[in-house]
Amino acid sequence: MKRLLILCGFALMSGFLLSSCSKDEDEPVPPTVAFNQQSGFITSDVTAAFGDTLNFGIILQSNGTDNLVKFEIKANGLTLLDSTINTQSFTYNFYTIKGISDQEIWAFTATDIAGNRKEETITITGAFGQINSYTTILVGAQDNVATESFLSFSNNEATKYFQAQAFQNQDKIDIFCFFENTATHQNMMSLGSPGSNINGVFTGASSPDNYTTKNLTRFYKTTITAAQFDAIQNDAVLLDAYNADEARKKASVLAAGEVYAIKIQSGLTGLIKVIAVSGEEAGTLEIAVKIQKQ
Repeated sequence: MKRLLILCGFALMSGFLLSSCSKDEDEPVPPTVAFNQQSGFITSDVTAAFGDTLNFGIILQSNGTDNLVKFEIKANGLTLLDSTINTQSFTYNFYTIKGISDQEIWAFTATDIAGNRKEETITITGAFGQINSYTTILVGAQDNVATESFLSFSNNEATKYFQAQAFQNQDKIDIFCFFENTATHQNMMSLGSPGSNINGVFTGASSPDNYTTKNLTRFYKTTITAAQFDAIQNDAVLLDAYNADEARKKASVLAAGEVYAIKIQSGLTGLIKVIAVSGEEAGTLEIAVKIQKQ
């Protein structure tokens, strides 16, 4: 009887060991997702400025048995690539440009023919520049004697000048306000700059026509809404909004709610939101400005 019990015990133990081995062997083995470690490639979470080039090198490897059949790339949940493959290993190199998002979570997923999946992620955090914000600036057109027509963004300040003062500080003048409605020029309430070759609007010896230093500001009308403008906290959207190929030397026929991207002579980029337009040659223009800090 004792011998029988021992044999039964061995039989039970053997069954347990066989069962355990079988369970281990059935554990799914997913593929691997790795990143190219060579110099110049993104290998882990990083920070990046707007416009930076981000190089990715993705290396997929099967579990040695089940072929890889699918490769996906997502950025902040948006599918950018969903590729069907059939191979034991796969390498995919690509680059992208850092956009305006404060954070980008890139997810790379490999799936094999047995349905095993593996995902790895890399987070790109925006390292954006600071901006100066001016919630309301009132400027006057050329015949307004009560409100300044000229504006400077030098030294991280928004400084207004009357025409005579502006002439003495012409190296600082970035923008002026004017109204023009003639047979040949229907610009209405507008913004320009000393370098925009707008002549005959301001008169006298101190007019921009007579400047020896003529800073040029270029303007590009954006599709940014007033609410979107108000929400901007850094320079990423400012840089993204400016279109050098389509920018013009003046912003004319201004209307409340419009947002213009600007680039001033010093190279700083900004946005101007039109708040209110009133009157004609002696009228006023109320704007808000967000511009890169120097």
